[in-house]
Amino acid sequence: MEQTLGSVTHYLNLRRQEGLSPGALPCWLPIEFSQTNVPWALFGSLRARSAVSRVLDEVDGLFVHTTTIALLMPDLFRKRPAVLSSDGTPLNKQGMREAYGLAKERSLVAAAKRAHYRSVFSRASGFVAWSHWTKQSFVDDYRCRAEDVEVIPPGIDLDDFAPGDRGHELPRILFVGGDFKRKGGDLLLDVFRRRLRGYAELVLVSGADLPEEPGVRVHRNVSANSAKLRELYATSDILALPTRADCYSLVCMEALAAGLPIVATKVGGIPDMVKEGVTGHLIERDDPDSLGDALYHLARSAVTRARMGEACRADAIERFELRKNARRLFDFVSSRC
Repeated sequence: MEQTLGSVTHYLNLRRQEGLSPGALPCWLPIEFSQTNVPWALFGSLRARSAVSRVLDEVDGLFVHTTTIALLMPDLFRKRPAVLSSDGTPLNKQGMREAYGLAKERSLVAAAKRAHYRSVFSRASGFVAWSHWTKQSFVDDYRCRAEDVEVIPPGIDLDDFAPGDRGHELPRILFVGGDFKRKGGDLLLDVFRRRLRGYAELVLVSGADLPEEPGVRVHRNVSANSAKLRELYATSDILALPTRADCYSLVCMEALAAGLPIVATKVGGIPDMVKEGVTGHLIERDDPDSLGDALYHLARSAVTRARMGEACRADAIERFELRKNARRLFDFVSSRC
């Protein structure tokens, strides 16, 4: 299991639920991320191949998350059935490279990668996609059979992220994003200064070097799943995520569980998570007017926030409960291995 960004949380959550795996004892192989001169897809795949090769004779099947680290294992998939999991395929992510600080790929390189991944995917026995956006790419871009791709979002512990005391004077708008610019934090801060100061408070959770100012509170060094982060969800009123690039957002899932209406951009798999007008609002990327309008109306209407907040919590219970989704994943992997 690749150890980058939200995949770390996914790995830890699945390990906590490993007892739900039907008649199987998982052997966990976390593949730690390293910043090197070698592209991570290659370096991570080398690490994953080495780790899997050491235990291949002891296992009956393989589950690999994400497809990024599966690049060099197609021959191993002939020896053991394999289920590949992803929040977004390589082609899904191609249009996001600039936002992630990566250079645009040359057409020949992109075509070669696509052909290689098609070859890798052709030897897998099944796929887990976090969203319908990802499933569509598996099918359309890589010629995988639709019946082989199961959409199973990562789950969340609903007891950890639950509504709390929100009895404060001004509604609190929460932003959670380590990569401040990619997540649209700069856009949100500008909109807050121009339109929302005095009507709401802005709570920023980020590692970025940001000074506090009137109406803005900054929290640094807040780790995933920490008590502090759970407290901020429980005591905030709205989640704002005007992200410029994301495959899937665990932050949105946490907000749903905490009963926070969401204002987020229509990128990647996020439209799977937010029901327009029911659990929040979806806006276009880099659209300050729509962002300001949505946040202003939510900030000014406690009734709307309460109605949407109840719908958020109910939706999280229905679609994102950790044990339910972990069991679905383990059952699917077992059926294909």
